[in-house]
Amino acid sequence: MYYNYSNQLQLPGIRNIKYDYISAKTAMPGQKVVYVGMINGGPGYGSVGSLIEIRGKKAIVEIKPFSGIEPKIWHIPYYLLGSIKNAA
Repeated sequence: MYYNYSNQLQLPGIRNIKYDYISAKTAMPGQKVVYVGMINGGPGYGSVGSLIEIRGKKAIVEIKPFSGIEPKIWHIPYYLLGSIKNAA
C-alpha cells in the first residue's frame, strides 16, 4: 500500500512521491523514515529521521529539522511514517 497525497505541488515531469507503509513488524532500529503527517506542533511534512526504538503502536524517531539545530525525539504512530527507501 502507498501514501498518495493529492495536495502536493504537481510539476510537469515529476510524479507523486509514494512511501511504503511502516509497521512494528517491518521497522528496524536505525532505519531511515519520513514523516507524512500534518499535525500542528509536530515535525514538518517530509521530515526525515532515524528509528530509535520500536513499540507496539508507535515508534520513537529522532528527527533533525535543520543543520545547527539539535535533533528532537518524537513518539510517532506508524500510520504517520513512511519508508524512505522507495522515495524519490
